[in-house]
Amino acid sequence: MEESKKTLFKNIICTILYAVFTLIIVLHHETWADEAQVWLLAKHLSIFDFSLFKHLVNEGHPSFFYILMMPFAKMNMSIIFMQIFCWICMVCSVFLFLQYSPFNKFAKFSIITSAGFLYFFPVIARSYSILPLLVFLLAILYPKSNKHPFWYAALIFMLANTHIIMLGFCGLLTLDFLYKNLIKIEKETDKSTLKKYAVAFGVMCLGLLAVVLQLHGTTSSNVVIKIDTTGLSVSVLKVISQFFINSVDNQWPDIGQIMFPLLNVPLIMLSVILYIVLLIALLIKNTKLFLIAFFSILFQLIIYILGYNHWIFVTRIFCAHIILIFCLWLMLQQENISAKFKIIINSVITLFFIFTLMNGIKYSILDIKYNYSGAKETAQWIKNNIDKNTSVIITDNDPHAISVVYYLNGANEIYSAQHEYNIKYVVWDKKIFYILDKDGWDKYAKFVTETNPYFKNKKIYALVPFFDADRLHVTELKNYKPVYESHSAIVKLEGFRIYEYIGDTK
Repeated sequence: MEESKKTLFKNIICTILYAVFTLIIVLHHETWADEAQVWLLAKHLSIFDFSLFKHLVNEGHPSFFYILMMPFAKMNMSIIFMQIFCWICMVCSVFLFLQYSPFNKFAKFSIITSAGFLYFFPVIARSYSILPLLVFLLAILYPKSNKHPFWYAALIFMLANTHIIMLGFCGLLTLDFLYKNLIKIEKETDKSTLKKYAVAFGVMCLGLLAVVLQLHGTTSSNVVIKIDTTGLSVSVLKVISQFFINSVDNQWPDIGQIMFPLLNVPLIMLSVILYIVLLIALLIKNTKLFLIAFFSILFQLIIYILGYNHWIFVTRIFCAHIILIFCLWLMLQQENISAKFKIIINSVITLFFIFTLMNGIKYSILDIKYNYSGAKETAQWIKNNIDKNTSVIITDNDPHAISVVYYLNGANEIYSAQHEYNIKYVVWDKKIFYILDKDGWDKYAKFVTETNPYFKNKKIYALVPFFDADRLHVTELKNYKPVYESHSAIVKLEGFRIYEYIGDTK
C-alpha cells in the first residue's frame, strides 16, 4: 500500500511538471488557420438546424469535437478555452498513462517527452489532442470491457466521431468486442448479460455509421481531399517517408532550425528498424493485437496516400503511434510475457520515442521565440489602421486568412475575392484555387470598383500571405503600395502583407 502511494505521488509530480511546461507554451501560442476554422465553425453553425452536419462533409471531420466547443464559441469566448481544454485532455492523458500503463519508467519518460506529447498534442488545439485520452481510457477499460460494456461502447463512439483516421481502429475494436462477447459465448453467460452486450455493440455500430453518414461525399465536396490513384507509387513513398522523417524532425517551419541534418538520417533509419521490431514483437506475442495495430495504422496511411498526402503533420503521425502504444500496453499486461522480453520491448520503445524528443523541444523553443502565425499581429494592425466603414479588405486566400478573421472578431471584415462575401469560415470548394497573381489583383480591383456597389467610394486593401506574394509576384504590383508586413512566423503560409490600392498609375 505504501509503495502504491509513493508511485501515485511520483506520477502526480511528473504530471504537474508536464502540465507547467506545456502550459507555458500554450499561453505563448498564436492561433493559426486550422484552429481558427474549428472555433469559427462552432461559433457560426448549429446542430439544431443541421448546418454543422451539412458543412462537415466539406470539412472532412466528424462532429464530436465541434459539438464540445460549440456552447463556448457561441458565447463569444476566446479561443483560449479550446486551447486549455485540449491541454487539460493531454495532462489527464499523461497522468493515466503514468499511473496505469505497464511500461517501465524509461519508456514512460520517452513517450511523455516525445514530440507529440511534449508539443504537438497539447499546444496545437485540435481534435487530435483528445485522442490520447480516449485511447488510454480504452486501454484501461479493455480487460474489463465485458464488465463495463456501455462505458467501453461510449468511448469507441466518441473516438470514432472525433477524427476519421481513428475509424479503422474503432471498427476493429468493435469486431473484437463482437467476437469476444457475442460470438464466442461463455456457457454461463445469461440472457440479460447478452442483451447488454448486444446493446453496447449496437452503440459502437451507430458510432461507426454516424461517421460514414456525416462524411459521405467529402471527396467530392472538399477540393483538397479527393481520391487520386495517379502517381500512386510516388504518393506511397511520400507518405511513408514523411511518416518517419517528420516525427524525428518536422521541417514545416522555415526559421530557427536547431537540429543537425546529418544526425537526422541515422535517427530516421533507426526509427524505421525499431518500428518494425515493435510490430514483430506484437506478431510473435499476440496476433490479434498485431492485426489491430497493423490494419489500424494501414487505414490511416491509405487515407493519406489516396486522399490527403500534401503534408503528414506530426499530430497525424502520433495518432498512429498512440494506437501502437495501446497494443503494446495490452501485450505487456499478458501473463506469458517474460521479464527479459519486457526489458527488451521497453528499451526499443524508449529509443523509438526518445528520437523525437528534439523535434518537440525545437518547436517549443520556436513557439516561444517566434509567432506561430502572423495572424494576431496582423489583425491588431488592421484594427489600429484601417477604418471598417470606409475601407474593404480583400483576400484571395480564405484558408490562410481565416486566422486573421478570428482575431479581428468582427472589428473589421475580410472579403473573399473568390466567394464574394465576408468570410466567416472556410468553404473548401474549387473557388479557393483561384489565386490572384500580380496582374489579377489589378484587374480585380478595377473590375469591382466599377461594377460592385460594395466597393464604391471605399479604400481597397489586399491581404496576401507571404507564400502567395512571393510565388505569384504580388510584390511587383504597380497599382498597389505595401503598407504592412508581419514578422516572421513559424508557419510561413501565415505571414501576411497588406497592400493599399492606389488606382491606375499609367
